[in-house]
Amino acid sequence: MLLQDYAEVSQGSILSRIKEHPSDDSIKMSLYTMKEMNESLGEEYYRSKEKPQEVYVLKERYHEFPMTKEGMVLINLQSHQAVAVRKEYVDKLVPSNFAIIEPIDNRLDVTYLQWFINEHPSCRKQLRIATQGTVVSALSIKMLRELKMELPAYNKQQMIGNMNRIIDRKRRLINERLHLEELLVKQLSINYLKEEIK
Repeated sequence: MLLQDYAEVSQGSILSRIKEHPSDDSIKMSLYTMKEMNESLGEEYYRSKEKPQEVYVLKERYHEFPMTKEGMVLINLQSHQAVAVRKEYVDKLVPSNFAIIEPIDNRLDVTYLQWFINEHPSCRKQLRIATQGTVVSALSIKMLRELKMELPAYNKQQMIGNMNRIIDRKRRLINERLHLEELLVKQLSINYLKEEIK
């Protein structure tokens, strides 16, 4: 079976076509970026200095744009990484460097889909072959729709997805702890220096 048999696959908005200047007729929208994706996957949790990115769009067009929601998987078309949208990242505008996957019904678990795209050997091979020989290794929406899926029973999908969600959470917590330890060592070093100068 193909991914399009289980889910709707579309692309995010091209920002250059929707950007407006701040005005009474426009509204500010937060963007979903690689920062949010990396944090969701437990990578570079606190290391990114990137500020939240925002764009202005016309109020009357606000509902036309794809917004993040739970039960959605985003795939970065350049890095080929997938992530199930977390609660804290709901209602962000999805830019065109992401593909949006929304299950049609309850046959597909989003945490399983995230794992399948990121880790399953047959999927990784399909993605590699699909972008072989291209100058920019970007995935196409057509290719994603035709991605061959291995879909076990829903309860097994949940088990696989939950195991991997726990690993992602553990990775986030480890990175958070390392960040806090780095801050502590930095502050202690500054304090020792101050004492030495006295």
